[in-house]
Amino acid sequence: MLKIITGKYVQIPNVAFGFGTDYKLNTDELKVFAYLQWMKTVGTMTIRTHATIIVEDLNWTTTKASRDNARVATALESLRDKGYITLSFKSDARKDALAIEINIKEMKEKTAESTVGWKQNPFTFSGYTEVSKDEYNLAVEHDYHLTVMAYYKWRANAKFTYAIADQEWAEVFELKTVKQARAIISDCDFLIKISGDKYQDENGQWKQETNQYVMEKDMKTSDKLEKVDAENKKTTFLEKQREKVTDLFVKLDEETFNQIFDKKTYIEFKGYKAWKETDCKVVKEAGRKKIDAVMKTKGAFNIERLEKKYEESLEHERQQEIAMKRTDERLENGEIDEEWTSSFKKKEKKSTFLDFMDDDTFFESMEEDM
Repeated sequence: MLKIITGKYVQIPNVAFGFGTDYKLNTDELKVFAYLQWMKTVGTMTIRTHATIIVEDLNWTTTKASRDNARVATALESLRDKGYITLSFKSDARKDALAIEINIKEMKEKTAESTVGWKQNPFTFSGYTEVSKDEYNLAVEHDYHLTVMAYYKWRANAKFTYAIADQEWAEVFELKTVKQARAIISDCDFLIKISGDKYQDENGQWKQETNQYVMEKDMKTSDKLEKVDAENKKTTFLEKQREKVTDLFVKLDEETFNQIFDKKTYIEFKGYKAWKETDCKVVKEAGRKKIDAVMKTKGAFNIERLEKKYEESLEHERQQEIAMKRTDERLENGEIDEEWTSSFKKKEKKSTFLDFMDDDTFFESMEEDM
């Protein structure tokens, strides 16, 4: 790592984040560009250095020096082609002495726009972001962390406070999946994610507001409290839903309730049967959304399996009723002795809260306990 840093901060032109534009810098290019600013001596226009020196200062040394120098040369030549630096060397940037001038003033005046399919308005990149020496040191050891630091700083210091979507991070990192982007953000110890609130859109679909971020050192007490509150939001939401439920079996049976209302609990036969047979509109709506989500993410087969099992259970109950009815008729007609014992055994029904609804002593005992 660079041992001597004389400045207080580096300046990153915001067009460097302009994904899909000619000004976008990848992680290597951004790190080299920031490093060159630390390296620049006050009052000296031209930086004179060598690829080997940059490799050592950025701790990019591996067992193959030619590959290390090529990594630096590629980053420098790309910075030159994108207008960030003026680069001079005799014939080979990997081997020759380098003369570099930083075009910081020109690049801070550039503007870029990026359009993506998941956002209506384009992103506009202009101005610049300052990263202090301490912030740089927190982030520079890892491949993506300086990009995370600089992008977060830009968003936090913008005219308006912006949240940052996972898709946006993926674009900034030039990655194909948001899963990879989330892993990078999770690895940034200096940054804390504040998860966005969950809400229902006009179609009743559950969505989540965009996540926000804050550095640990900048986190206010109120923000820390919000972080704790966010962890309790799931419980609060479920309890609010429980209050609306009129089906007492679903309301009081925790397993059934969670299968229908809790997004992290998979719906199984118990919850599916309760949903099919309930008269509660809240349960019907929540169950339908849960089933639609399962069909979308895990396939229709899972719900078809539950429906088949439910139909089989109805048929089994129907056959039981028919068998009991026939037995009663034969008893009445004297076709069988009353002492005769059928091989069929009626399954005992487990008592539920609903079984007590007609029992006055149950409610009397509740009143005594209150």
